[in-house]
Amino acid sequence: MAEFMMLMKGSGKAEEWAAYIDKLIRSGTFRGGSELANGSCVNKNVANSECMVTGFMRFEADNKNQILALLPGNPVYESGGSVEVLELVIS
Repeated sequence: MAEFMMLMKGSGKAEEWAAYIDKLIRSGTFRGGSELANGSCVNKNVANSECMVTGFMRFEADNKNQILALLPGNPVYESGGSVEVLELVIS
C-alpha cells in the first residue's frame, strides 16, 4: 500500500462536504484531512504572498488511480478549483 495526499486549491459548497466525506470513508482509503486557513506563503523574493492550498486529505491505496477515481463529488473539484494528488515518499 502507498500513501497519497490530495491538496485542494479553491473552495466548494459547504453543504456538499458531508456527503463527499461519507463517500471517502466508504472507499476504505481515507485517512483524514483538514481545511487550511491563515497561512503565509514565503520565499526569498516575496515576503508574504497569498497561500493557494485551502485543504488536504490523506489516503492509503494500492495506486494513484484509486485516489483519482474519488475526485468526482469533491466540492473543490466540482466548483472548478484544482486538486493535486501526490504520492507521499516515505524514506
